[in-house]
Amino acid sequence: MTKRFGIRNLALILPALLIGLTLLLDIFVIETIVEPLVYLYIALGGIFIIYVISPLYASRRLVNYYWQRVKRNRLAVAGLGFILFLILLAIIGPFLTADPTAVSFEEKNIPPVGFTLKESIYELETGQFITRTATGDWQHPLGTDNKGRDLLAMIISGAGVSLQVGLLATGIALALGTLIGVISAYFGGKTDNILMRFTDIMMTFPFFLLLVLIVFIFGANLAIIVLVIGLTGWTGTARLIRSETLSLRTREFIMAAKALGASDGRVVLTHLVPNVISLIIVIATLSIPGVIVAEAALSFIGLGDPAVTSWGMVLRAGQQTLDTAWWVAVAPGVMLFLTVLAFNFVGDGLRDAFDPRSSL
Repeated sequence: MTKRFGIRNLALILPALLIGLTLLLDIFVIETIVEPLVYLYIALGGIFIIYVISPLYASRRLVNYYWQRVKRNRLAVAGLGFILFLILLAIIGPFLTADPTAVSFEEKNIPPVGFTLKESIYELETGQFITRTATGDWQHPLGTDNKGRDLLAMIISGAGVSLQVGLLATGIALALGTLIGVISAYFGGKTDNILMRFTDIMMTFPFFLLLVLIVFIFGANLAIIVLVIGLTGWTGTARLIRSETLSLRTREFIMAAKALGASDGRVVLTHLVPNVISLIIVIATLSIPGVIVAEAALSFIGLGDPAVTSWGMVLRAGQQTLDTAWWVAVAPGVMLFLTVLAFNFVGDGLRDAFDPRSSL
């Protein structure tokens, strides 16, 4: 046990030292070493490995049992397949497609493959309107927008942005909500009262309006958007984790750990947090769609990061040309719909699998 705990501590200390060293270099060196999102990747990656991957690996037989239950839900399996496809698309796609920001007015409003568009164009040489017929080709399988940007490249870029925001912001919200919920339930008394009243106050603020206000004040940057969504979206998680921890803190293994002299920190991090992993996984799969939609909504109203191409930004561009280039709005809308649906299917499947009363 001591050796395992030492390895766990080492796994926590090393990423923390790496983050701290890189941050100091970023502060005192003129040029930026890494992007701000890299810090989040390192921190959340370390937490994910220690508190998710490690417990799941240690309970392989139990994981296999729940996987067999999940497989009986065909919609959950289909949703998981689409999510994996989306991840591969976001990783491999940029190497196979054009630059999503490349503008070519000569190729604007080209329809998708299999469609034809007729539009009137004013010709300066003759001073007359002529009818131009544009036919979709495989150079731009999903067509182009009114600036000639390749829609397929924009959709792939948007997939990467949506997954980054969804995973990172949800990770921050889950880590914060889990910590607050577990501490509140474990210590009880004044600690519980203070933390839950603070949670109640946070829940009274309209989430999206608060998000818009903070992004408007601090600027439209992808790292800022991720942090704001993560730091304001933890309240529901804290409530659910607290309820689960209230029943866990009176279990025999918690009493035994305390009787053997385990500190409160060790009980919380080593015994309580790993035992709410199943609930955290379900909350994550059901929270990610809301985060993705929130980022798309920000981009749609013009508060997204202008340096990246997101689905919300593409939707905004398509909304302005619905009468001439309908496909620009349809493609990101369909991807958003399928992504949200896939995560919801997976979340429902996991919730049923973890529920002992389920008939799966």
